[in-house]
Amino acid sequence: MASQTLPADSRLAPAQGPSRKAILMVTSILTLALSAELSGVEHLQWFPDDPWTLAPRLLRPEGVTTGTMEPIIEGTVDDDDLLGMVPNAGPAPLPPMNGMDPDLMSVVLLAAPPISSAPKAPAEDVDPGDKGKDNEMPPGMVEAAASWAPPEGEGGYTEEDPEVISQFFESDANLPKPPTLRHTKKGLPLLAIEDPQRSMHRFYRSLKRVQDKKFGAVTRVLHYGDSLITGDYVTQTVRRLMQTRFGDAGHGFVLAGKPAPWYRRANLELDGSTGWKINRMTKPTIKDGAYGLGAVSFRTTRKGEWVSLKPDGEDLGKSFSKMEVYYYGQPRGGKFEMGINGRMIEVDTRTPEPASRKAEIQMADAAHEFKLRSLGNGEVRLFGVALERDGPGVIYDSLGLDGARASLLKRMNPEHWHDQIRLRKPDVLLIHYGTNESQAEQMNIKRYAEDLSQTVGHLRMALPGVSCLIVAPMDRADKDENGRLKTRPVVRRIVLAQRRVAHEQGCAFWNTWAAMGGENSMAAWYKKGLGGGDLTHPTRAGARRIGSMLFAALMDGYADWVKTQ
Repeated sequence: MASQTLPADSRLAPAQGPSRKAILMVTSILTLALSAELSGVEHLQWFPDDPWTLAPRLLRPEGVTTGTMEPIIEGTVDDDDLLGMVPNAGPAPLPPMNGMDPDLMSVVLLAAPPISSAPKAPAEDVDPGDKGKDNEMPPGMVEAAASWAPPEGEGGYTEEDPEVISQFFESDANLPKPPTLRHTKKGLPLLAIEDPQRSMHRFYRSLKRVQDKKFGAVTRVLHYGDSLITGDYVTQTVRRLMQTRFGDAGHGFVLAGKPAPWYRRANLELDGSTGWKINRMTKPTIKDGAYGLGAVSFRTTRKGEWVSLKPDGEDLGKSFSKMEVYYYGQPRGGKFEMGINGRMIEVDTRTPEPASRKAEIQMADAAHEFKLRSLGNGEVRLFGVALERDGPGVIYDSLGLDGARASLLKRMNPEHWHDQIRLRKPDVLLIHYGTNESQAEQMNIKRYAEDLSQTVGHLRMALPGVSCLIVAPMDRADKDENGRLKTRPVVRRIVLAQRRVAHEQGCAFWNTWAAMGGENSMAAWYKKGLGGGDLTHPTRAGARRIGSMLFAALMDGYADWVKTQ
């Protein structure tokens, strides 16, 4: 079933008195809109079956209503309000220059570690690098909504009868009671992270080392997700706030090219040649399942294919002192060269056996331009690059892929994937899916929970001691037979299943859906310019609000942990 698309900037008319001028105006609007609807104009798919629901209340015939109850959108997004939640709040100093000669580089080649070693802007402002109007959907989310296709060859998307669903969720009665919604000082909804098994404590301990300015301390966040974060929307807000508060330790991991035109990272210019062959976890797939950390690989046997990255931040994200290239070592591997400001170092990817590798360059902290170029002599397979700085500070890796679902992670070669993650040495792993799963209205929720539990369980075994946080999807709305916007029923089932899996696997859980307002919240967000026209994704303003609420939840948990120390 294709997603219905609504205009992102449309609004329901506010109530007005029954003056002659108002009556004439409303009559004209309703007549024109109804004519357009009958003629099949695509951009009025949102028009309700009963046109009187668009009229002011005093002009409607008796008995006509606007729809179901919707949550009230409360509070404002305010940086000072959010940063003030952190104990001893205040901007962190930038890491000092490392005193190296700007023209001096050193290179290190590293293999994946063994398992045992795994370890202020106004509220209305647009985040740096985010171009466009607040009430518009970012390009990647628009494309994702238009190009979604049902799962291929996976089957099993026939929902059980209500009795089976009820039995499936009966065990939820044994779970802890969900947290009560609170608010920040500026009224922004604050929903606590559920963490009865203290999964987040490693993350909090790492943050405390950074806050205490321990030498070289860096907190690393790995955030997996779908189209909601492909273009760095949502995640760029969390990253900006965390780095403002705790320190900027770099851009983190970025794919070695653009798998889609809308792929981007805030404060970073990413460019490359068009001769790379791209394989994705979604499609086109690759036989050996070695997609790399971000589930996308870039391959070539040709000489002269290139990738370039250049920071363009004004405050955060304006420099780096270390560059890591993640690549695939293989018996018939080729060569590439990499470097900064025109000075290059050669890397040979040939290894006796297939293996995860990274090449690291260290240099003086400055606004360098990085470039990589293939040299031929075999296949070069790249996964991504990481731009970092000396701590103390935070690195926030955003690993979003449009069309991704948690079940597709099974397409990754597990040993290879776990090696890639261990190379990043994360302190916390965020698993943030559900948008694409909610497209399948008749999804088998038992199978979904089993698949998610298996994926999370494998990650927990591969990354012992690493904090784990499952993040629920946003609300999603459909139009009912009366033209009213209501929550798609499968969304609530997905959220409940994720919550149960989190508790079973010892992960923390944050309920995005409840933080939005729960049932019918997408309808309210859409009318306030926070929800997109596809009734599935947020607008830019909505993405900042979600990122701000997630940051607030993380800092709320951190502040509580600090009190116990």
